[in-house]
Amino acid sequence: MELHPLAQAFAGVADDYERGRPDYPAEAIDAIRMGLMLDAGARVVDVGAGTGKLTRALSAASFDVVAVEPLPGMRERLMARQPNVPALDGTAEALPLDDASVDAAASADAFHWFDGERAVAELARVIRPDGGLALLWNLPAEERTGTPPWMQEIRALLDALRPDHPAFSADQGRGAVTASPDFDTMHYAEVRHVHETDRAGVIAEIASISYVSALPEPERRALLEATRAILERAGVEQIEAPLRTTIWTARRR
Repeated sequence: MELHPLAQAFAGVADDYERGRPDYPAEAIDAIRMGLMLDAGARVVDVGAGTGKLTRALSAASFDVVAVEPLPGMRERLMARQPNVPALDGTAEALPLDDASVDAAASADAFHWFDGERAVAELARVIRPDGGLALLWNLPAEERTGTPPWMQEIRALLDALRPDHPAFSADQGRGAVTASPDFDTMHYAEVRHVHETDRAGVIAEIASISYVSALPEPERRALLEATRAILERAGVEQIEAPLRTTIWTARRR
C-alpha cells in the first residue's frame, strides 16, 4: 500500500516527533476502556503507531499491545523505548494480523492518513466480534485568555505553507467508519490536559509536521529559524500548552 505523500515525510523526523509531540493522557485510555468495555490484558493493536506514544499509554494501562507502523525510522524509535512490544511493519489497509485476532484497534493522530474504506474493512477483519475501534487526536484547546501573540505568529507562518491535508477535513476520515456495516455508532469523549514543553520542544514539534518535513531543506531550515526567533523575541522558555484529546469509539458488530 502506497502511503500518502505527506505521510512519507515522517520517515526522517522520528527524533523530532518523539521530542516535540504531546503524549496521550491516562484519562484518554480510560475513555477507550470504558467506551469499548475492555478488560485488563485485552489485546489491542496500535495502528500507525509512529514512535509509540499511544503504544506506551496502552501498555501502561495493562493492555496486551501490538504496534503496526510502516516507516522504519518511526518503528525503530518505538522499539528502542518498548523492546517488549511487538512492532510490525504494515499499514492500516494491510494489517499483518490474523482474522479476529485482537479485542480492539486504536489509532492516534493517524486515521486521517488512511484510505478510509480499505482501512475500515481491514480493521473489521482483525477485530473480534463485540470488540471495538478507538480513534484519537490531540488538538489545541485555547485558553480563555486567548492565544498568546507568539503562537499566533507561528501559526501564521504554518498556515501560509499548509497544503491540502487530510487532517483538516470535516471528519478526519471518520465517515468511513460510520458508513461501514461492520461498526456500530461512533461515540465521542474528550479529555482536557496540558502539554508541558519548552522552546526546543516547540521547534521539534513544528519540525515533525508532515508538510514542514516535506519542504526542501533550505526552506525547512528557514522556517525553523524563524520559529526560533519568534520564541526568543517573546522570551518563551517553558510552555504549558492546553490540549484536548478527542476520542471516538465504535463497537464491532
